[in-house]
Amino acid sequence: MVDGDGPTGRCDATATVAAGDTARGAGPEARTEPGPGTHSAPETHSAPDAHSAPDARSGPGVRPGPGVRTGPALVALAAAALVAVLDGTVVAVALGALSGELHAPLTTVVWVMIAYLLAAAATLPLLGWATARFGGRAVFLTGLGLFLAGSLLCALSGSAAQLIGARVVQGAGGGLLEPSAMALAARLGGARTMGRVLGVMSTVVNVAPAAGPLVGTLLLRTGHWQWLFLVNLPLGVLVLAGALAFVPAARPDPAAPRPRADVRGLGLLVAGYVGVLFAVNRAGERGDGGWPVVVGAAGAGLLLLAGYGWHALRRGPTPAGPPALDLRLLRRRGVGVSIAVMSLVGLVMYSLTTALPVFVASHHDRHGLAQGLLVSAMGLGLLVSMSTGGRLSDRVGARPLVRGGAVGTAAALAVFAATADRLPLGAGFALFVAVGLAFGLTASPTVAGLFRTLAPAEQAQGTTALFMAIQFAGSLGVALLALVRQRAGADWPALEFGLLAAAAALLGLLATRLPGRP
Repeated sequence: MVDGDGPTGRCDATATVAAGDTARGAGPEARTEPGPGTHSAPETHSAPDAHSAPDARSGPGVRPGPGVRTGPALVALAAAALVAVLDGTVVAVALGALSGELHAPLTTVVWVMIAYLLAAAATLPLLGWATARFGGRAVFLTGLGLFLAGSLLCALSGSAAQLIGARVVQGAGGGLLEPSAMALAARLGGARTMGRVLGVMSTVVNVAPAAGPLVGTLLLRTGHWQWLFLVNLPLGVLVLAGALAFVPAARPDPAAPRPRADVRGLGLLVAGYVGVLFAVNRAGERGDGGWPVVVGAAGAGLLLLAGYGWHALRRGPTPAGPPALDLRLLRRRGVGVSIAVMSLVGLVMYSLTTALPVFVASHHDRHGLAQGLLVSAMGLGLLVSMSTGGRLSDRVGARPLVRGGAVGTAAALAVFAATADRLPLGAGFALFVAVGLAFGLTASPTVAGLFRTLAPAEQAQGTTALFMAIQFAGSLGVALLALVRQRAGADWPALEFGLLAAAAALLGLLATRLPGRP
């Protein structure tokens, strides 16, 4: 991260899921044979009632079949998610170096990040249909293949324009890779251990924010920026081998009708979402010259999304398949509030990972690796609490854990907002370890509760909506706080971290509406 006030003060698509990007699920893909003691519910091809809460333990594909080695499969899937998130954090710290190596201005090189973000946003709405049509492992392998091909093209690029184009390919794969990995992991874990599995996945993914700045700096010290992308290839090949060996190839029922793509809905949804996300990510730029573009993109995107809403509600589920994103699910008890909670999780997480390095540089005059010190402190806390929170949610549910974690996060951020200007860096490190410990209790329990609320055939739809909301809310928070930073002068930490404390407090209020004990 070069300058949080400028365009580099933003996370790419995969970086948001450090806390909240466990938020994706599996689609209706399974003819996997049930394991011992598991009873398969009869399959139906009619659309589920959006107002009733189905039993997430029933239905095909919830549990792995006999002979599936769940442990090695989860290792492969967690490694895939880690590679995707680590790539985003590594590239974020290298934008200044890339600007010099490619002889391009930073305003051009920042598109290395934005292109990835928008490409990932464009493929995300395809997740539900592709999972239902081809199966979860096929979607995962496709995402991995595109990600690795894009990484190779990035390393072979000779100009900023070529690198930006290669990042589009890489982002298209990354937009499918991590969500499909999380979906497959949730399916392997089953409903009774959903929180435990997602907690482990979240813990592994959260190595990336802590390790990314160090890895990026070490790779740049080789003198060859291409290693920022080449490092993905051996890691990706190991993930591929593990996935082929251990992740079960559950396929859709060949006797069931194959769902047809909602082409019109996908077109409206993708174009509208990408337009709005582009506008939000450009809104935090310095200067006022780009506002006509921002307003135009936002207006066009909102109109397209409104058109999608009209199309989806009018079309509804049909024998040929559901709309690209079934908005009726948002009225289901537990679904809408889970998405709202995770949106605030994304907003707080995105904002902290971009604001903290700027604070360390501006108020403590630390740069390079030291600039990421407070982010690493928060990452340490997250590593401890995420797996614990996920495991506990299998017994006590999401509500008490998320509420307690949100209150603790709000209190710690309020203390930092009040004392940031005079707090020693060492004390700040300890405080953000506490922030991570508290904040780590919010994401995995919420997502596990959501998965239990949705039937297997609905999970891809529900988690697509969830991740789109997280990505949008996180980008919106970063853009708004960048504007605050530009206009508040030297006192910006008190205002900015105070606003984030208020967002965490609101998260705690919403948590009272989450589902209770499983």
